[in-house]
Amino acid sequence: MTAFHIVCWVFTSFFAAWLLLRLIPAGMDSKRPLMELIALCPYAAVIELLFTILSYCSGNWGCGILGSIFLLWEIWFLRSYLFGKKLKDSGPFLTVMTLNCRYGRADAKEIEDFAKEQDVDILALQEVSADLKEKVSLFDSFPYQVCGGESREDNGGFNMILSRKKPLAYATSSVDLCAANCPAITIDFDGKVLLASSVHPKSPHRGGEYWGWGVNHLSSFLCFLGKKVEMPKFCPRLGLKEPAVKKEADFAIVMGDMNSSLDHPSFRAVLRSGMKDSSMDTHSGPHPTFPATWKGWHEALELDHVLHSSGLRSYFVKTKKISGTDHLALVSRLGKEKGSSTIL
Repeated sequence: MTAFHIVCWVFTSFFAAWLLLRLIPAGMDSKRPLMELIALCPYAAVIELLFTILSYCSGNWGCGILGSIFLLWEIWFLRSYLFGKKLKDSGPFLTVMTLNCRYGRADAKEIEDFAKEQDVDILALQEVSADLKEKVSLFDSFPYQVCGGESREDNGGFNMILSRKKPLAYATSSVDLCAANCPAITIDFDGKVLLASSVHPKSPHRGGEYWGWGVNHLSSFLCFLGKKVEMPKFCPRLGLKEPAVKKEADFAIVMGDMNSSLDHPSFRAVLRSGMKDSSMDTHSGPHPTFPATWKGWHEALELDHVLHSSGLRSYFVKTKKISGTDHLALVSRLGKEKGSSTIL
Protein backbone atom coordinates (compact mmCIF):
# COMPACT_ATOMS: atom_id res chain seq x y z
CA MET A 1 0.00 0.00 0.00
CA THR A 2 1.46 3.35 -1.02
CA ALA A 3 1.75 6.34 1.28
CA PHE A 4 -0.94 8.13 -0.76
CA HIS A 5 -3.32 5.20 -0.29
CA ILE A 6 -2.75 5.38 3.48
CA VAL A 7 -3.52 9.11 3.43
CA CYS A 8 -6.77 8.43 1.55
CA TRP A 9 -7.80 5.75 4.04
CA VAL A 10 -7.07 8.00 7.01
CA PHE A 11 -8.98 11.00 5.70
CA THR A 12 -11.87 9.03 4.22
CA SER A 13 -12.36 7.20 7.52
CA PHE A 14 -12.01 10.42 9.53
CA PHE A 15 -14.69 12.29 7.60
CA ALA A 16 -16.94 9.23 7.53
CA ALA A 17 -16.77 9.15 11.34
CA TRP A 18 -17.52 12.89 11.35
CA LEU A 19 -20.69 12.32 9.32
CA LEU A 20 -21.76 9.57 11.73
CA LEU A 21 -22.07 12.19 14.48
CA ARG A 22 -25.48 12.96 12.99
CA LEU A 23 -26.73 9.70 14.50
CA ILE A 24 -26.25 10.54 18.18
CA PRO A 25 -29.51 10.88 20.18
CA ALA A 26 -31.43 14.16 20.04
CA GLY A 27 -30.42 16.44 22.88
CA MET A 28 -26.98 14.93 23.18
CA ASP A 29 -25.86 17.25 20.39
CA SER A 30 -26.10 20.13 22.89
CA LYS A 31 -22.65 19.15 24.15
CA ARG A 32 -19.86 21.26 22.72
CA PRO A 33 -18.05 20.89 20.39
CA LEU A 34 -20.46 18.24 19.04
CA MET A 35 -23.04 20.81 17.95
CA GLU A 36 -20.45 22.78 15.94
CA LEU A 37 -18.97 19.63 14.36
CA ILE A 38 -22.42 18.38 13.37
CA ALA A 39 -23.30 21.76 11.89
CA LEU A 40 -20.24 21.47 9.63
CA CYS A 41 -21.24 18.06 8.25
CA PRO A 42 -21.99 19.55 4.77
CA TYR A 43 -18.32 20.56 4.53
CA ALA A 44 -17.25 17.10 5.73
CA ALA A 45 -19.38 15.54 2.97
CA VAL A 46 -17.67 17.68 0.30
CA ILE A 47 -14.22 16.63 1.53
CA GLU A 48 -15.40 13.01 1.65
CA LEU A 49 -16.34 13.33 -2.03
CA LEU A 50 -12.89 14.70 -2.83
CA PHE A 51 -11.04 11.80 -1.20
CA THR A 52 -13.42 9.28 -2.75
CA ILE A 53 -12.54 10.59 -6.21
CA LEU A 54 -8.82 10.60 -5.38
CA SER A 55 -9.07 7.00 -4.11
CA TYR A 56 -10.64 5.75 -7.34
CA CYS A 57 -8.15 7.71 -9.46
CA SER A 58 -5.22 6.15 -7.59
CA GLY A 59 -6.61 2.63 -7.87
CA ASN A 60 -7.50 2.42 -4.17
CA TRP A 61 -10.83 0.70 -4.73
CA GLY A 62 -11.47 -0.33 -1.15
CA CYS A 63 -11.19 3.22 0.10
CA GLY A 64 -13.23 4.47 -2.84
CA ILE A 65 -16.05 2.06 -2.03
CA LEU A 66 -16.04 3.18 1.61
CA GLY A 67 -16.34 6.80 0.52
CA SER A 68 -19.07 5.90 -1.98
CA ILE A 69 -21.15 4.28 0.75
CA PHE A 70 -21.10 7.51 2.76
CA LEU A 71 -21.84 9.62 -0.30
CA LEU A 72 -24.87 7.45 -1.06
CA TRP A 73 -25.90 7.92 2.56
CA GLU A 74 -25.58 11.68 2.03
CA ILE A 75 -28.06 11.49 -0.84
CA TRP A 76 -30.38 9.35 1.28
CA PHE A 77 -30.04 11.83 4.17
CA LEU A 78 -31.14 14.68 1.89
CA ARG A 79 -33.91 12.66 0.23
CA SER A 80 -36.76 14.90 1.40
CA TYR A 81 -35.02 17.91 -0.12
CA LEU A 82 -34.36 16.13 -3.40
CA PHE A 83 -37.21 13.70 -4.02
CA GLY A 84 -40.97 13.93 -3.78
CA LYS A 85 -44.04 14.97 -5.66
CA LYS A 86 -44.07 18.66 -6.52
CA LEU A 87 -47.60 19.95 -6.27
CA LYS A 88 -49.09 22.65 -8.45
CA ASP A 89 -49.80 25.98 -6.81
CA SER A 90 -53.38 26.33 -5.67
CA GLY A 91 -54.48 29.13 -3.38
CA PRO A 92 -55.27 30.75 -1.14
CA PHE A 93 -51.67 31.49 -0.21
CA LEU A 94 -49.83 33.10 2.67
CA THR A 95 -46.34 34.39 1.90
CA VAL A 96 -43.92 34.70 4.81
CA MET A 97 -40.33 35.91 5.11
CA THR A 98 -37.65 35.68 7.80
CA LEU A 99 -34.30 37.45 8.19
CA ASN A 100 -31.56 37.63 10.81
CA CYS A 101 -30.60 41.33 10.76
CA ARG A 102 -27.09 40.87 12.27
CA TYR A 103 -27.11 43.20 15.28
CA GLY A 104 -29.56 45.49 13.46
CA ARG A 105 -27.16 46.21 10.59
CA ALA A 106 -29.39 44.92 7.79
CA ASP A 107 -30.49 47.51 5.24
CA ALA A 108 -34.08 48.43 6.14
CA LYS A 109 -34.97 49.68 2.66
CA GLU A 110 -33.78 46.45 1.04
CA ILE A 111 -35.84 44.44 3.52
CA GLU A 112 -38.98 46.41 2.71
CA ASP A 113 -38.36 46.41 -1.05
CA PHE A 114 -37.81 42.65 -1.20
CA ALA A 115 -40.84 41.99 1.00
CA LYS A 116 -42.98 44.11 -1.35
CA GLU A 117 -41.52 42.38 -4.40
CA GLN A 118 -42.43 38.96 -2.99
CA ASP A 119 -45.83 40.15 -1.77
CA VAL A 120 -45.02 39.08 1.79
CA ASP A 121 -47.92 38.89 4.25
CA ILE A 122 -45.94 38.19 7.45
CA LEU A 123 -42.34 39.27 8.06
CA ALA A 124 -40.22 37.86 10.91
CA LEU A 125 -37.02 39.65 11.94
CA GLN A 126 -34.31 38.62 14.39
CA GLU A 127 -31.36 40.50 15.89
CA VAL A 128 -33.23 43.80 15.64
CA SER A 129 -31.65 46.85 17.28
CA ALA A 130 -33.39 49.97 18.57
CA ASP A 131 -32.18 51.88 15.50
CA LEU A 132 -33.47 49.27 13.07
CA LYS A 133 -36.78 49.05 14.92
CA GLU A 134 -37.26 52.78 14.38
CA LYS A 135 -36.76 52.34 10.64
CA VAL A 136 -38.95 49.24 10.47
CA SER A 137 -41.76 51.10 12.23
CA LEU A 138 -42.04 53.25 9.08
CA PHE A 139 -42.80 50.27 6.78
CA ASP A 140 -46.10 51.26 5.14
CA SER A 141 -46.80 47.75 3.91
CA PHE A 142 -46.68 46.28 7.43
CA PRO A 143 -48.92 48.39 9.65
CA TYR A 144 -49.18 45.73 12.36
CA GLN A 145 -45.94 45.13 14.25
CA VAL A 146 -45.18 43.19 17.43
CA CYS A 147 -41.81 43.49 19.13
CA GLY A 148 -40.37 40.97 21.55
CA GLY A 149 -38.63 43.76 23.41
CA GLU A 150 -35.09 43.87 24.73
CA SER A 151 -34.10 41.45 27.49
CA ARG A 152 -30.92 40.09 29.02
CA GLU A 153 -31.47 36.84 27.11
CA ASP A 154 -31.17 38.53 23.69
CA ASN A 155 -28.53 37.09 21.39
CA GLY A 156 -27.56 39.88 19.03
CA GLY A 157 -30.84 41.76 19.35
CA PHE A 158 -34.56 41.19 19.80
CA ASN A 159 -37.21 39.63 17.56
CA MET A 160 -40.09 41.27 15.70
CA ILE A 161 -43.02 40.02 13.67
CA LEU A 162 -44.83 42.26 11.18
CA SER A 163 -48.08 41.68 9.34
CA ARG A 164 -50.08 43.21 6.49
CA LYS A 165 -53.19 41.64 7.95
CA LYS A 166 -54.77 42.78 11.17
CA PRO A 167 -54.03 40.20 13.90
CA LEU A 168 -56.82 38.51 15.80
CA ALA A 169 -54.52 38.54 18.84
CA TYR A 170 -50.85 39.03 19.63
CA ALA A 171 -48.26 38.36 22.34
CA THR A 172 -44.83 39.89 22.88
CA SER A 173 -43.59 36.52 24.18
CA SER A 174 -44.85 33.01 23.49
CA VAL A 175 -42.65 29.92 23.97
CA ASP A 176 -39.68 30.47 26.33
CA LEU A 177 -36.64 29.40 24.29
CA CYS A 178 -34.24 30.76 26.93
CA ALA A 179 -33.26 33.35 24.33
CA ALA A 180 -34.77 36.48 22.80
CA ASN A 181 -38.53 36.74 23.35
CA CYS A 182 -40.65 35.08 20.63
CA PRO A 183 -43.39 37.55 19.61
CA ALA A 184 -46.42 35.89 18.05
CA ILE A 185 -49.64 36.84 16.30
CA THR A 186 -52.74 34.99 15.21
CA ILE A 187 -54.51 35.87 11.97
CA ASP A 188 -57.42 34.55 9.96
CA PHE A 189 -56.25 32.37 7.08
CA ASP A 190 -59.05 31.12 4.85
CA GLY A 191 -61.45 30.83 7.77
CA LYS A 192 -58.92 29.18 10.10
CA VAL A 193 -56.81 30.64 12.92
CA LEU A 194 -53.10 30.69 12.13
CA LEU A 195 -50.39 31.43 14.70
CA ALA A 196 -47.06 32.87 13.51
CA SER A 197 -43.96 33.59 15.58
CA SER A 198 -40.43 34.96 15.11
CA VAL A 199 -37.77 32.92 16.92
CA HIS A 200 -34.01 32.91 17.50
CA PRO A 201 -32.64 30.15 19.78
CA LYS A 202 -29.26 30.97 21.28
CA SER A 203 -26.13 30.32 19.27
CA PRO A 204 -23.92 27.41 20.42
CA HIS A 205 -21.18 29.75 21.67
CA ARG A 206 -23.69 31.22 24.16
CA GLY A 207 -23.97 27.88 25.92
CA GLY A 208 -24.71 24.32 24.87
CA GLU A 209 -27.59 23.80 27.30
CA TYR A 210 -29.28 27.04 26.22
CA TRP A 211 -28.87 26.04 22.57
CA GLY A 212 -30.24 22.55 23.25
CA TRP A 213 -33.25 23.82 25.18
CA GLY A 214 -34.05 26.43 22.52
CA VAL A 215 -33.85 24.13 19.51
CA ASN A 216 -35.73 21.22 21.07
CA HIS A 217 -38.51 23.49 22.35
CA LEU A 218 -39.31 24.77 18.87
CA SER A 219 -41.77 21.87 18.83
CA SER A 220 -43.56 23.45 21.82
CA PHE A 221 -45.43 25.73 19.44
CA LEU A 222 -47.59 22.69 18.70
CA CYS A 223 -48.96 23.09 22.24
CA PHE A 224 -50.95 26.07 20.97
CA LEU A 225 -52.68 23.66 18.59
CA GLY A 226 -53.75 21.48 21.50
CA LYS A 227 -51.03 18.88 20.94
CA LYS A 228 -48.90 17.49 23.76
CA VAL A 229 -45.18 17.40 22.94
CA GLU A 230 -42.57 15.27 24.71
CA MET A 231 -38.99 16.50 24.80
CA PRO A 232 -36.20 14.04 23.87
CA LYS A 233 -34.62 12.11 26.73
CA PHE A 234 -31.32 14.00 26.51
CA CYS A 235 -32.81 17.47 26.06
CA PRO A 236 -31.25 19.87 28.61
CA ARG A 237 -33.51 20.50 31.61
CA LEU A 238 -33.39 24.15 32.63
CA GLY A 239 -36.52 24.21 34.75
CA LEU A 240 -38.17 26.90 32.66
CA LYS A 241 -41.91 27.24 32.22
CA GLU A 242 -43.29 25.31 29.27
CA PRO A 243 -46.47 26.35 27.45
CA ALA A 244 -49.72 24.72 28.49
CA VAL A 245 -51.44 22.47 25.98
CA LYS A 246 -54.36 24.59 24.79
CA LYS A 247 -56.15 24.85 21.45
CA GLU A 248 -55.63 28.47 20.41
CA ALA A 249 -55.03 28.04 16.67
CA ASP A 250 -55.55 25.61 13.81
CA PHE A 251 -52.13 26.08 12.16
CA ALA A 252 -48.72 27.30 13.31
CA ILE A 253 -45.79 28.88 11.47
CA VAL A 254 -42.47 29.36 13.25
CA MET A 255 -39.84 31.42 11.45
CA GLY A 256 -36.32 32.53 12.22
CA ASP A 257 -32.63 31.87 12.58
CA MET A 258 -32.82 28.55 14.40
CA ASN A 259 -29.04 28.02 14.64
CA SER A 260 -29.59 24.41 13.58
CA SER A 261 -30.09 22.31 10.50
CA LEU A 262 -31.23 18.87 9.39
CA ASP A 263 -27.78 17.62 10.42
CA HIS A 264 -28.61 18.18 14.10
CA PRO A 265 -30.51 15.33 15.79
CA SER A 266 -32.36 17.90 17.93
CA PHE A 267 -33.70 19.69 14.86
CA ARG A 268 -34.80 16.39 13.33
CA ALA A 269 -36.62 15.63 16.59
CA VAL A 270 -38.60 18.85 16.10
CA LEU A 271 -39.59 17.68 12.62
CA ARG A 272 -40.59 14.26 13.95
CA SER A 273 -42.78 15.96 16.56
CA GLY A 274 -45.04 17.28 13.80
CA MET A 275 -43.42 20.44 12.47
CA LYS A 276 -42.45 20.51 8.79
CA ASP A 277 -39.70 22.43 7.05
CA SER A 278 -40.82 24.59 4.13
CA SER A 279 -37.53 24.08 2.31
CA MET A 280 -37.97 20.30 2.41
CA ASP A 281 -41.58 20.60 1.27
CA THR A 282 -40.65 22.00 -2.14
CA HIS A 283 -38.24 19.14 -3.01
CA SER A 284 -35.99 21.65 -4.80
CA GLY A 285 -32.85 21.07 -2.74
CA PRO A 286 -31.58 22.72 0.45
CA HIS A 287 -31.64 26.52 0.73
CA PRO A 288 -28.49 27.40 2.70
CA THR A 289 -28.57 30.85 4.31
CA PHE A 290 -25.24 31.18 6.16
CA PRO A 291 -22.52 32.51 5.92
CA ALA A 292 -23.64 35.16 3.43
CA THR A 293 -20.82 37.70 3.74
CA TRP A 294 -17.58 35.69 3.89
CA LYS A 295 -15.52 36.56 0.82
CA GLY A 296 -14.79 33.56 -1.37
CA TRP A 297 -17.17 31.41 0.69
CA HIS A 298 -20.57 30.26 -0.48
CA GLU A 299 -23.51 29.78 1.87
CA ALA A 300 -23.43 26.17 3.04
CA LEU A 301 -25.49 25.97 6.24
CA GLU A 302 -29.28 26.09 6.27
CA LEU A 303 -29.72 27.77 9.66
CA ASP A 304 -32.80 29.87 8.83
CA HIS A 305 -36.09 28.05 8.51
CA VAL A 306 -39.81 28.42 8.05
CA LEU A 307 -41.44 25.60 10.00
CA HIS A 308 -45.14 24.89 9.77
CA SER A 309 -47.59 22.49 11.30
CA SER A 310 -49.57 19.79 9.53
CA GLY A 311 -52.37 21.14 7.41
CA LEU A 312 -50.08 23.56 5.60
CA ARG A 313 -47.76 22.98 2.65
CA SER A 314 -44.95 25.08 1.17
CA TYR A 315 -45.15 25.56 -2.59
CA PHE A 316 -42.27 27.98 -3.12
CA VAL A 317 -39.05 28.92 -1.31
CA LYS A 318 -36.55 31.63 -2.22
CA THR A 319 -33.48 33.22 -0.63
CA LYS A 320 -32.08 36.72 -1.10
CA LYS A 321 -28.98 38.62 -0.03
CA ILE A 322 -29.73 41.72 2.05
CA SER A 323 -26.92 44.21 2.62
CA GLY A 324 -25.51 44.39 6.14
CA THR A 325 -26.31 40.88 7.33
CA ASP A 326 -24.50 37.54 7.19
CA HIS A 327 -27.74 35.59 6.68
CA LEU A 328 -29.86 35.37 3.56
CA ALA A 329 -33.52 36.31 3.74
CA LEU A 330 -35.81 33.29 3.33
CA VAL A 331 -39.26 33.51 1.73
CA SER A 332 -41.88 30.76 1.66
CA ARG A 333 -45.31 30.67 0.05
CA LEU A 334 -47.70 28.47 2.02
CA GLY A 335 -51.10 27.05 1.30
CA LYS A 336 -53.39 24.43 2.76
CA GLU A 337 -52.00 20.94 2.56
CA LYS A 338 -53.21 18.67 -0.21
CA GLY A 339 -50.88 15.78 0.43
CA SER A 340 -47.24 15.71 1.51
CA SER A 341 -44.29 13.47 0.74
CA THR A 342 -41.76 14.71 3.26
CA ILE A 343 -39.68 11.77 4.49
CA LEU A 344 -37.64 11.59 7.69
